[in-house]
Amino acid sequence: MAIMNFLSDIRNAAIANAVIVAFHIYIAFAVEGVSFLVIVLPIGGLVAAAYFVKGKIGATLLALPTLAYLFVFATNTPDMLETLKNGGDEDIGWGIYILLPFWLITILLNIMSIIAEVRGTSKYSSS
Repeated sequence: MAIMNFLSDIRNAAIANAVIVAFHIYIAFAVEGVSFLVIVLPIGGLVAAAYFVKGKIGATLLALPTLAYLFVFATNTPDMLETLKNGGDEDIGWGIYILLPFWLITILLNIMSIIAEVRGTSKYSSS
């Protein structure tokens, strides 16, 4: 039961999302360019708002980045698998072996947290 509590805690999902946002801020400055922040910062704002609001509103705020992650995953899965087969990415190298599984676990955390918040089974549902 402790694993389910961990997976359905919106705070844990928000922290995992914050790690992803921080990594993408680094990528914006190191690789993509500052214009990439136009995508990253609103997602970071939604995640931060979900962390502080919690409840059904927090679940809705967390659902928006989750849908974006699922869309990116659905449209780029062949490229991601090819990157894993070829030994990494030219920009982040072997880091893809850590980042891709972490990203997938974050999607799972988000989905579990959203379900718990909407059902009212989380410890934050009354707030």
